[in-house]
Amino acid sequence: MRYSTSILAALAAAPLLVSARPVKSRAASANDALALQFANVLEQLETTFYTQGLAQFQQSDFTNAGFSSSLVATQILSGIQADESAHTTFLQQALTDNGATPLTCNYDFSSVLTNVQTMAATARVVEYLGVSAYLGAATLLEDQSIFLDAAASILTVEARHQSLLNVLAGATAIPQAFDIPFTPQEVLSIAAPFITGDCNTGVTPTNALTITNQETPTVGTLLTFSGNNVTGGQFCNMMLGGLPFAINLPIENCTVPAGVNGPVAIWITSNNTPLANNIVDRDTTHQVAGPVIAFIDDDSEALGQLIRPTSTSGSDTSTTTTILTPQQAASILASADSSSATGTPSDSSNSGSDSSDSDSSSTDTSSNATSTDTGSNGAAAVPASTPLPANFTGQSPDGKTNVIGLTSIPNPNPPADDAASASASASSSAASASASA
Repeated sequence: MRYSTSILAALAAAPLLVSARPVKSRAASANDALALQFANVLEQLETTFYTQGLAQFQQSDFTNAGFSSSLVATQILSGIQADESAHTTFLQQALTDNGATPLTCNYDFSSVLTNVQTMAATARVVEYLGVSAYLGAATLLEDQSIFLDAAASILTVEARHQSLLNVLAGATAIPQAFDIPFTPQEVLSIAAPFITGDCNTGVTPTNALTITNQETPTVGTLLTFSGNNVTGGQFCNMMLGGLPFAINLPIENCTVPAGVNGPVAIWITSNNTPLANNIVDRDTTHQVAGPVIAFIDDDSEALGQLIRPTSTSGSDTSTTTTILTPQQAASILASADSSSATGTPSDSSNSGSDSSDSDSSSTDTSSNATSTDTGSNGAAAVPASTPLPANFTGQSPDGKTNVIGLTSIPNPNPPADDAASASASASSSAASASASA
């Protein structure tokens, strides 16, 4: 019994023993101390961004922003915030252990926390900035035996964050096989607008660059810019992960080329020599401004569309994304002509209730399905029938609805007045469907 009790005590204490590998205590070189200090400031920036953002918005704000489950979005963002806070604590201790005093800076993200959509877009930039910063810092460290593994262990987590945020954006989770490294000066150029008060990192940022297009850039977009000393006759350098050099174009013809998907870093330079995709060989003497990060979401994945369904429209057909019960979705698939249906499916705000034109006795209030209907009047629902099987994929007989998968998602708002329904609503089934040509 004593042996068993000891094992249980050890297991109970185990979570308290889990931590990042400590950095060996010794006086860091000036260069290494600067790298650690800069990483500390960046992690503080990330922590503060998520803290301010999560405090700014309610669950309903995420629902209104188009997320199929506000709980999924807030759980992911809260988890990232906790990681960034742990990184900050770790780096500040590393600075102290190696004879340096950690900087504590102030940050203000009010300009990008006006709505959930802007917060989600900024989160992708903030996280990619972290990935690029750690990639670039790896080549600057002098005592790599001490600091490289610590930086690498943080970098891998930052990259996971980036993939999750891409999914939350409805985009490709891992759009490129390689990422882009930034110098500390380039990182600070993007981060500086959010830093307030005295925060002397010892780094002078490059000139900030802003994309001035009103619409979100995509393939074929002619990009326009503003920034100090940015003028005609210069060149834009679009950097993609994995390419040895940037795509160098006259600033007047800076059009996003076909085949681009994911993050793009853009600089303005004074000559037509492409910038190198590594910080050792990258020419800084001809840089005018930048970088600025743009996400070109030319491709989407089923996973992203399940989390954040989108709506599009065309001149000949309309495409509407809504929330249906599995029975209603099955009825659409069984319908010979969805355009002749007369019912109206329930939307995401009342997915737990019956459709006004569906038989309440056959509507399952514990499950939701995301479907896309291309009928001329947006109507889809017919009397509910057999629920969709969990592994169903395929088109409806009329070829107008294509179910691309089912997944279980939590229902954040189960019926409060019905204990049985609340229990059944603990998880819901979402089927993502899209219109086919």
